[in-house]
Amino acid sequence: MKIIHIILGKANPDRMNGVNKVVNSLATAQAHLNYQAEVWGITYSLEKNYPGRNYTTRLFRAHKNKWRLDHKLIEAIQNVKEGVFHIHGGFIPEFFHVARYLETFGKAFIYTPHGAYNAKAMMRNKWIKKVYFQLFEKYISSHSYAVHSIGLSEELNTQKLVPGAKTVLIPNGQHTQDLIFEASVLKKNSTPVFGFIGRIDIETKGLDLLLEAFAIFLSKNQRKGELWIIGGGGEVDKLKQMARKLEIMPSVVFWDQQFGQSKLNIMSQADAFFQPSRNEGLPGSVLEACGLGVPCVVSKESNMAGYIQQHQAGIGMECNDVQHISNAMRVIRDKVEDQSILQWKRNAVKMVESEFDWEHISRSLMEVYQSAVDRTYSHVSSIT
Repeated sequence: MKIIHIILGKANPDRMNGVNKVVNSLATAQAHLNYQAEVWGITYSLEKNYPGRNYTTRLFRAHKNKWRLDHKLIEAIQNVKEGVFHIHGGFIPEFFHVARYLETFGKAFIYTPHGAYNAKAMMRNKWIKKVYFQLFEKYISSHSYAVHSIGLSEELNTQKLVPGAKTVLIPNGQHTQDLIFEASVLKKNSTPVFGFIGRIDIETKGLDLLLEAFAIFLSKNQRKGELWIIGGGGEVDKLKQMARKLEIMPSVVFWDQQFGQSKLNIMSQADAFFQPSRNEGLPGSVLEACGLGVPCVVSKESNMAGYIQQHQAGIGMECNDVQHISNAMRVIRDKVEDQSILQWKRNAVKMVESEFDWEHISRSLMEVYQSAVDRTYSHVSSIT
């Protein structure tokens, strides 16, 4: 049975696009388990400018008019004899048409919105999304065999948005063996180093809360401490202005986007990473940090608080506000000083290895795929 992942892009892990990273990791793990995994990417450039991989990649040209599909993609869908399609990404016009052709041709498929169905995410451009959802998005989620959520908050909201839809909750994963940093970069920090890595989206990622909390921490800690902001995005300049207004700019280090070995080397030097998100699917940056042995402080809205608390791999905050974040910074500082943070570091790695193993996740998804195929093709056979 073929497993065909459909995405926008090329599943290039060296890009900031989280969905592309996830799909690459998932397809890699599935191929390693000898499943017939393929990635079909809709992209403006058909250049094969991505690293080598152990699964088949097929690229189809994207149109400026997002309501059109490459005719080669339509033919390719029709020509799949038996398999399951896995659509990745919410509120993407091309996927409405992909779903229609899958339904028309009697193909089995599941759908992963990757956080797009979270209640907070649905509030952004609320009325536009509400109309779009009813006209297009609901078709995909209601006709798929299952809507796959990567976090509990999204699954609960999906059940409200599409009553009666089958939902499954399976998190993203992370291979710890991919997180190798250069040991020479590890040095004892003279002051606490807190980090954030990801897209610089101030509202979604709670970066305003993080800066304000850090300002409070500095005022109570003799101005000793550093905050590393790693990532790019349209709001970097705005975030820098906020840091200047709070008079903490000398203690905040803004890194550009980082990839590969450079990113891992930088991340491994932090004492803790913070993810005070107001909305998430499941943040890959937290899995990477924990896999590197760096404890994390996360909000409930990140969908990681339960895991972090259960495994004692950092702090899952009860409330995502400035005071709780600032208090967490103080706790991290104290644990660094008395070296009890070493246990949290070990726990963080164990958590990723036990809860977020990609091969375990691939097997769980395979059960969903098989059920989708069994139902779809048995239904088609009964009709014919």
